[in-house]
Amino acid sequence: MIRHAHWIWSSEATHAKPSRPTSSPYDVRLFRRVFECGSDPSAARLRIEVSADSRYVLWLNGVVVARGPAKGDVRHHFFDTVDLSSRLVEGRNVLAAVVLDMSTVAHRPDHLGAPCSVMTYAGGFVLGGRLEDGACRPLEDVSTDPRWKVAVDEAHGFQNLGTRFEGYHGYFEERFSTREPTGWKLAGFDDTGWEPATVLYRAELAEERRDPASPYGLLPRIIPMLEEGEEIPFAHTFSQTTDPETPPDSTEPETTRCFPLRVPPSTMLRLIFDVGETTTAFPVLRIAQGAAAIVRLTYAEALRLPWDTPGARLLGRKQSLANLASHFADESTGWTFDPRGTISGWCDIWHPSGIGSEESFEPLHWRAFRYVGLEITTGSTPLELRSFAHRFCAYPYDVAHSGFSCSDARLDRIWEISLRTMRLCSHETFEDCVHYEQMQYAGDTMITSRLGMATSGDCRLSRQALLHFDWSRIHEGLTQSRYPSRLVQVIPSWSLHWITTIRDYLLMSGDATTTRDLLHGIDAVLEWFRRHRNASGLPARLPFWNTADWCPTWQRGQPPGWDTGPTCVIASQFVAALDDAATIHRLLGDKDRATTLTTEADLLRPILHATFWSEREGLYFDRPGGPETSQYGNAWAVVAGAADASTRARLLRRFPNDPSLATVSFFGWHTIFSALERCGAYDTMPDHLQPWHEMVAHGLSTWAEENTYWRSLCHAWTAHPAIEFLARVLGVRPLTPGYAETEIRPRLCGLEHASGAVCTPHGPVLVKWIRRGRSLDVRVETPASVLARIVAPDGRTHVHHGGPLALTWEDCLP
Repeated sequence: MIRHAHWIWSSEATHAKPSRPTSSPYDVRLFRRVFECGSDPSAARLRIEVSADSRYVLWLNGVVVARGPAKGDVRHHFFDTVDLSSRLVEGRNVLAAVVLDMSTVAHRPDHLGAPCSVMTYAGGFVLGGRLEDGACRPLEDVSTDPRWKVAVDEAHGFQNLGTRFEGYHGYFEERFSTREPTGWKLAGFDDTGWEPATVLYRAELAEERRDPASPYGLLPRIIPMLEEGEEIPFAHTFSQTTDPETPPDSTEPETTRCFPLRVPPSTMLRLIFDVGETTTAFPVLRIAQGAAAIVRLTYAEALRLPWDTPGARLLGRKQSLANLASHFADESTGWTFDPRGTISGWCDIWHPSGIGSEESFEPLHWRAFRYVGLEITTGSTPLELRSFAHRFCAYPYDVAHSGFSCSDARLDRIWEISLRTMRLCSHETFEDCVHYEQMQYAGDTMITSRLGMATSGDCRLSRQALLHFDWSRIHEGLTQSRYPSRLVQVIPSWSLHWITTIRDYLLMSGDATTTRDLLHGIDAVLEWFRRHRNASGLPARLPFWNTADWCPTWQRGQPPGWDTGPTCVIASQFVAALDDAATIHRLLGDKDRATTLTTEADLLRPILHATFWSEREGLYFDRPGGPETSQYGNAWAVVAGAADASTRARLLRRFPNDPSLATVSFFGWHTIFSALERCGAYDTMPDHLQPWHEMVAHGLSTWAEENTYWRSLCHAWTAHPAIEFLARVLGVRPLTPGYAETEIRPRLCGLEHASGAVCTPHGPVLVKWIRRGRSLDVRVETPASVLARIVAPDGRTHVHHGGPLALTWEDCLP
């Protein structure tokens, strides 16, 4: 359908500003197309394919039916498919769209600008569709062409008030309702004053482009539309206090009981609305009257208080932030959930019309927040606050068939928060954090992708991410570290994490076709590292940003010696990536290529050990000769296989607890847990979850990015303990693509019992184990098409061919 449509815009096309200037930094257009449906709309069919540059919201007869497009790049520009048949009405119908063109606005992190993750060329809107009767006979073509009407929008403004640390998500709104044509989304609106749309170029599918006349290679959307929930009232409301020693006004009733609320003329009202937990949602505000009023909605993950506030509980501790990439770092204050705290952050601003019985505000894009500061300044007339609620929005993961519980209730809470963090950091892409970046990073994706697949069985967002990073590769061969992205950023380690994610995707999805398409990219990344080897054969003095983890003592996360020679962390990651690539080729049936890669890794392991091992310290140095040692460097050396059994035993005398080791952030523990397994010390895993217990004690409902709590309070990579619970405590891991062969090898970790489920393409794998003295009762249930190898702690193995099974391993425990 869309291949027969045209990209359209207003008459100035892509070459000029409208003759009537607007206050918006973006170019915003309103589009309409009226069509007739017969007397029996239930017999009619209307299926459309739609896209825009840069973002659109589409209505049918005044009801939102689509938002998009999904994030891609210009050469890989997604379109959405929507079936509107059930929403047709008899007689006149109207499709209406607001389209934001962000192409003329640069992205500047410290001043917002356009979203960094929205890649764009020039403003445009395209829709293909044909109204048909029940026999699929055409009734009317509604594809974009000059029959569509267009108007230059004057109601949507955008601003950066409240700008603070690196707002990668772009401008927030400033909307002027008096400038919006009343009823323009409805069929009865008189659009005779609107001009016919101007055709820009014919739509072109990416697979059909030969001599392109359009900048866009259109691809069907890979992922489903985002979930949008029902309106939910805020849990609590309170007044902002100006004196931190004075408790907040506790006379404000709960939100559900404070409406309607009258705000007198010439008054400023300030309230803070608390969801009770972090969310990603559309705020929905309804008012009446209020002409000339100004309404401001300020969004925050937490409130702010000075560290010396009496009786206040703040997140973390006061510390130096010198090595943290935090441009708004303030060591005198901290984050808190204490209602005495002040709210600050980005905001939407609304100028309601004050006309009619009721009007509402909902931003075009979802917001991330726990708190919303509502500030209402009235003019000469009163304003009635009718309701204020929020509608959840995220990728539609269904995690109902997964689960985990155990004898330690604290781990159950970590599981719950990990799943919530994963869900909130999954929208049109995986996101490192939702409050200030909304960017997809390969390192973060390595964790979120695996957790998303294991808890839902849905691999579509993972597949899209792998393609995104393949599309991002620069001419030297590396992937960009984040993509889609207007700003090119390259972190060599993140390209290696992309290879790991491909391995996990193949094993968990079984999708060999997509994996084969990525083999050239894998080879290009590995070859880049080979080109940057020193005489020993290890990667050394790598260009670009060599961050590996937010270690507090490393300059911007870069391990010591990154600029002078090889580092233990990155050299080990390269060796591990060779192993991952070998696994991918072996699973795809290319044994010769797998053997070649394994041989290369085997040759480098003793070099890795000799370069960084300190016999005196009994640890691996971060750089040749040291003196620095770190948790992360030693963990990666073990994971890469540099340490033999005797070396691992000696290393465990100091790793990972020795206070002289530079500490990892939350992200780094993902590798430490893998190292502990290789060292035979995985049963100590729960002993290292204190940072997560601390976040729970602080009252976080999602996980923070790093140990200072300064960068983000909802960050995907910190959710990785949930992977430990599924893959090691329950012990469920795929051995062949798509879990066709699955290992179930429980690790007890000092627990008395554990149970849960892992989602696979064939259905859930259920596991329950109970410790009884030195024996272990195991109950499993697997899909009929899954061959499970159930391994006892002492190594005994039982092969199971599907269905329920009960086992008791006698005397298998020490």
